[in-house]
Amino acid sequence: MVFNNKYISIRSLLIFTFIIYLGALASMVIGVFASQALAQTPEAAAPDFFINAEVENAHPYLGQQVTYIIRRYQAVDFPNPPHFEEHLFTGFWYSPLIQRPTYTTTITGREYRVHSTHLALFPTLVGALTIEPARLIIPGDGPEADTILESQSIDIQVRSLPANPPPHYTGAVGQFEISAWFSPEVGQVDQPMNLIVELKGTGNIKGLTEPILPDLEHWVTSMFGSQVETKVSLSKDFIKGSRRFTWMVVPRQAGEQFFPAIHFSYFDPQTGRYESIRTEPLPVTILSGETDSTFLSPAPVPRQEVLRLGTDIRHIKPVPESLSSRSVSVGPIFWVGIAISALTVGGVWLWHWGHLRRLDNSPPARRRRAGQQARHILATARQNPAATEARIYQALTGYLTDQLDCPIAGMTSSQLASVLNEARLTPALVDRIRTLLTQAEAGRFAPVSRPPEAATALLDEADDLLDDLEQFFAER
Repeated sequence: MVFNNKYISIRSLLIFTFIIYLGALASMVIGVFASQALAQTPEAAAPDFFINAEVENAHPYLGQQVTYIIRRYQAVDFPNPPHFEEHLFTGFWYSPLIQRPTYTTTITGREYRVHSTHLALFPTLVGALTIEPARLIIPGDGPEADTILESQSIDIQVRSLPANPPPHYTGAVGQFEISAWFSPEVGQVDQPMNLIVELKGTGNIKGLTEPILPDLEHWVTSMFGSQVETKVSLSKDFIKGSRRFTWMVVPRQAGEQFFPAIHFSYFDPQTGRYESIRTEPLPVTILSGETDSTFLSPAPVPRQEVLRLGTDIRHIKPVPESLSSRSVSVGPIFWVGIAISALTVGGVWLWHWGHLRRLDNSPPARRRRAGQQARHILATARQNPAATEARIYQALTGYLTDQLDCPIAGMTSSQLASVLNEARLTPALVDRIRTLLTQAEAGRFAPVSRPPEAATALLDEADDLLDDLEQFFAER
């Protein structure tokens, strides 16, 4: 009987323990489901603010505009005014578009104010490109850390232009029209006059290169380079504007003449075809050397004498002796305050100046940053040998594009040589650039990758070539 009581007690204890275990397990399961349900509520799923990025065309042609849009969603007021971190857009030229007004939208039951930023990007490389994430910095209050919001990265697949471009094609992508005129309309033998050619339309206006002038027997057109004037008008959707090229040409024969038509070709991404346009032949009158020059010199200005009106500053009232003899003592606290104020003003000015330099996208600013960006890309290639050839091609074409203010990627070997020769690069540098780009282009599409030592040697040659190019452009 004692044994049965013990047996019943042990069995009851086991049942009681099992029931407690089931209760704890049920509590854990219920807690997990409750926490998931709580996380999926509108308050938890919809944060106070976030950013999102997208493009309108993820498969553009080389040089075709890609509209990049960053949207900032804000459900509550920011603690401090936010700002976007500088974005380099490696592999693209970029220009701002007119910004849209703020609007509101509702996400998971929460209302947001949406601020959008639109940029026009123009790819300068063929193949896969990645737009790195945009970062929004929200400064914290006092000792609080800044809040950093980051968008997703976007992959772009850039298509190459069709083969067999027209003879007068120099890399333009978009829709354009051409016009030309002389200034003055009447010239004189062996006297320079201005030939003005204007390209107007939609596309990468700042990347347009000068049209090719015809070679004429009785005109000197290649003695002077062209002067360039660019006007870009902001719009909501596309980059529009004009680029004007002015040559000083010299006529060698008198009489009524027609300057031949000037041809220009571009690739239209909407139709997927090359288009060729031209000016009308320009009528011009050239006077012989015996006639009076059409360039009038200014009339002489008679010289006038400078008259002395006095010998010194005339004081209104003499300084009292009590003021002139009083000395003012300045203590060290005064000078410490002056020094702190000067350092503060200088520091703020240096920070503001550096910030403006980083945001500057003008040709001089791109030339100034070209070397640093190219070295950064080559350093990345050493860390990731699998993409060595693509990084070398990206670094070198991007560097030359910024230095020469002319898109280099996608050019044929002969077109590249012509552009480099016009920039007065030495023949040795031209040969090294063409050889390195050829090797990099071949390696990008080779069925097998290079051995590690071959990739290292190619990177060393790229670094040496970049050093020599930096020295050349610094001395030019």
